[in-house]
Amino acid sequence: NYMSDKYENNSYDAVLSRMEQKLDTIVENIDGIKKSHADLDKRVSNLEFFKYYLTGMMAIITIGANYLMTKLKGES
Repeated sequence: NYMSDKYENNSYDAVLSRMEQKLDTIVENIDGIKKSHADLDKRVSNLEFFKYYLTGMMAIITIGANYLMTKLKGES
């Protein structure tokens, strides 16, 4: 009974090695997804802030324009 140096595709070591490699790949993919998700959250937050900023600016401009129109019509 001797140990063979021949590679056995279905040996425990070979199967466990392939499983470990697949798990490493899955972990790398999940880390990439987490980073992408964090970046996306930041972008969405910035866009929401910008939307509210624009909405506020439009409200101020509208109020100012209405005030000016009222003043101009009142003086006519």
